[in-house]
Amino acid sequence: MSTRPTCALSPWRGVASHKWATALAPSARLHALVAVMLVMLVPSALAPSVCQAARAPALRAHGKSLTWTRAGRRNTYQLLIRDRGKSKLVTVTGRHFTPAADPGVRVIYRVRAAFHESAWSNRVAISYPALSVGVERREHPQGEVKYRLDAATYFDRFAQPQFVPWVRAHVSLIKGYPPFSNKFVSLFGLPLIGYHDPATEGQAPLLPAGIEAYVGKVTRDVRHGYAGVFIDDANWSSGFPPSPGPRANLANLIEAIRAAAPGALIEINSHFPDIWPLMRAADPDVARALRDVTAVCVEFGVGPTSGIHTVQKYDEFMEYAAVLHAKGIALTLTGDHFHNDVPTMEYNLATYFLLNEGADYVSGSSQTPAGWWSGFDVNLGSALGPRQRLASGVWTRTFTGGTVYVLEPGAGTQTIGLKRTMHSAEWGDVRSLTLAGGQGAVLAG
Repeated sequence: MSTRPTCALSPWRGVASHKWATALAPSARLHALVAVMLVMLVPSALAPSVCQAARAPALRAHGKSLTWTRAGRRNTYQLLIRDRGKSKLVTVTGRHFTPAADPGVRVIYRVRAAFHESAWSNRVAISYPALSVGVERREHPQGEVKYRLDAATYFDRFAQPQFVPWVRAHVSLIKGYPPFSNKFVSLFGLPLIGYHDPATEGQAPLLPAGIEAYVGKVTRDVRHGYAGVFIDDANWSSGFPPSPGPRANLANLIEAIRAAAPGALIEINSHFPDIWPLMRAADPDVARALRDVTAVCVEFGVGPTSGIHTVQKYDEFMEYAAVLHAKGIALTLTGDHFHNDVPTMEYNLATYFLLNEGADYVSGSSQTPAGWWSGFDVNLGSALGPRQRLASGVWTRTFTGGTVYVLEPGAGTQTIGLKRTMHSAEWGDVRSLTLAGGQGAVLAG
């Protein structure tokens, strides 16, 4: 019968062996003692892990620090760190350690006694919050473009180090498409929101399991360093498919995102003709959702596809922008990719400057370093006052470095005389200009 190695190193454990030793002659007793010690020491020396494996340390996380219970004969431990798919060992003296934080990453830890004196402990994870990039908090001139890049697949070839200076010079916020856009976090160093569509990615009709799955995507992005999320198809009415609805569930999703990521940017793509009537009717679910929204995307901007094509609709859109601003919500006016031409871009940009309060964004369709409309480079400085609507249907706003004009859609043609020569990306150098309904001019000078 084999004998299980004892965990103790002392040979004086058995009373019977002690009596047997005292009954021997002194010299025989000495030899016997040595033999007994050798017999007991050898198995213990050869198999310390057998004793200690059953006493692996218990690892715990306390905030950003780690502690563990005693294991092994020495006060020395090996900490295994699994970070961004790579593992490393750190030798620690004592049973307390605060590892270096890795922002936006969930790091896994295990510990064992050094010299293989114990088995590995349980796994413990610490999720480190991402660096706060958030909404730009500095005062931003109302006449300066804040461009939100829609980095869809057309932009993939520009996700290279040589284009970083251009992107940083022209872009304020990036809408990316995970997982490809994960590289943008470290490459461009700009606020990044991740595109996710609950209506088409399997979460509809947004029951609790679907909400949990969607929020899981958002929190994964935030751990990676994203500033927040772009919720596409945040449609509230049956006339605007696809919808992840019902309405209350969409509001529940937005609340759940805010609870899981309190500092995240949340931009929703809700069409103006869909959400605005519900806002005016004080719909409780829309009101509940907007409490947690950072920005509303105005898809197509005020281009022909937007549905903002009458005097009344344009006037209501300006009221809509004012109501959102009063709630602390920014607007993002995108390009109209069905009408990706200079007159539409100038009209949209002029409207952006009419309503911009410093936190709003504008974008174009498929803009890249190889194909960039120069109108987005204009800087009109600070606004000298709010926008104004003239009796002729012309909207205008004056800045320290220029003026914008828009003739609302449906209005009759108007000729505007200027006090000096001014420059427009569409109109060139002009002393006067003639606008038809649904046209705009951004004039610097």
